[in-house]
Amino acid sequence: MARGEILPVREPSERVTLSNWAELTPELLKILHSRVAGRLIIHAEELAQMWKVLNLPKDLFNSVMNVGRFTEEIEWLKFLALACSCLGVTIAKTLKIVCEVLSCDHDSGPARIPFSTFQFLYTYIAEMDGEISASHVSRMLNYIEQEVIGPDGLIKVNDFTQNPRVRLE
Repeated sequence: MARGEILPVREPSERVTLSNWAELTPELLKILHSRVAGRLIIHAEELAQMWKVLNLPKDLFNSVMNVGRFTEEIEWLKFLALACSCLGVTIAKTLKIVCEVLSCDHDSGPARIPFSTFQFLYTYIAEMDGEISASHVSRMLNYIEQEVIGPDGLIKVNDFTQNPRVRLE
């Protein structure tokens, strides 16, 4: 525009149609997590209804269900991890989002979760990814547990995103 050029205009057939669906966000996943209310197992019908109430795309729900091979009873943390992977692209980014969703410390510093929860999630996500060896996962978890985790037993997002010795991928 500064050089007097006319900006290209999309033809009507090229325009993106807006849907009535909400976009999946960490905030919506946090709401969903709060509605699951600490349960480890949730029934598929109930979770589908919660998903629908948040106006999230049904095809995305079905995709997570298929990838996780979930049936009637769903392990909530596994479903949440796969839903976060839709946003995260990489394993580290996925785990960062999961930590932010699960963290109870809303205003008191970086997101953090129990190391045992992180261990479960990382192992599951890496297994579902299929490209990271079990021995690599084991080495990373051992290093984090021995060298990074403090006496509180919690892992912070920075512990695995900013530490050059931690390579989750």
